[in-house]
Amino acid sequence: MEILYLGTGAAEGVPAMFCNCETCQEVRKRGVKEFHSRSQVIVDGSVGIDFPPDAYYHALLYGVDLSAVEYLLVTHSHMDHFYAHDFILRGYKYAKTLKKPLTIYGNAEVCAVFQECTRRELRPEIAETICVKEVQPFQPFSFGEYTATALKAQHSKVETAYVYLLEKGRNRYLHLTDTGRLPAETLDFLENHFRGKNTPVDLVTFDCTFLFWTAGEVSRHMGLGDNVVMREELLRRGVVDERTKYVITHFSHNSAPLKENLERAEREFSLQAAYDGMKVEI
Repeated sequence: MEILYLGTGAAEGVPAMFCNCETCQEVRKRGVKEFHSRSQVIVDGSVGIDFPPDAYYHALLYGVDLSAVEYLLVTHSHMDHFYAHDFILRGYKYAKTLKKPLTIYGNAEVCAVFQECTRRELRPEIAETICVKEVQPFQPFSFGEYTATALKAQHSKVETAYVYLLEKGRNRYLHLTDTGRLPAETLDFLENHFRGKNTPVDLVTFDCTFLFWTAGEVSRHMGLGDNVVMREELLRRGVVDERTKYVITHFSHNSAPLKENLERAEREFSLQAAYDGMKVEI
């Protein structure tokens, strides 16, 4: 699998849209290499995880063909992870010679938000090429060469937010954004799923919104201390092993994710800090 991190920031981005704090001013001075746009991942060019308002910007900056994305896994309905308005442009006079239809997977609220945001402007000929499917937690579903499982996140009180396990052959990718420390039922599922298998997760992407601040057990996001706790728990349960890679992402401007701070995090915690446009192969 090739994991492409197109956006690595939290909801407000870094620099934040309306912010003039010291960090945001410094990031603007340093330029695009220090930017962290809203969270988006693409796997093997065909599987997306979340679709933020910055998707068009990502396509321009990194040469990504969004029409080649056949499957989209949505973690939850928050705007920075699912900007459904843009899908009214996927066809008709707005987009010609589309390569594949698109299937969007998410919770019930994701399905409702898609309908709400596209109701006025989605043309019938575009709607025919997009299928939105509600998926249930802990029930694997397959598409193309992949099997995905939606796992319960600790994130929202008004909807069942998901994180995802994505499997392709012997490759395993665990996407843990947006979430705080994983609920017990998600950890139990992962432990049972990998029990007796000799192919643990190859790569874990951790939410690290808070960076050097440890959020604790009840928060809906994580910091480095929480990532370490989760890494140890996943190791104890046999979900990961000594070969597993770890990436941190979803940085908030409030945590000052400047280059030197992310390099310090890598040194001290043995976690790779994602940047916009970064690729990891497993």
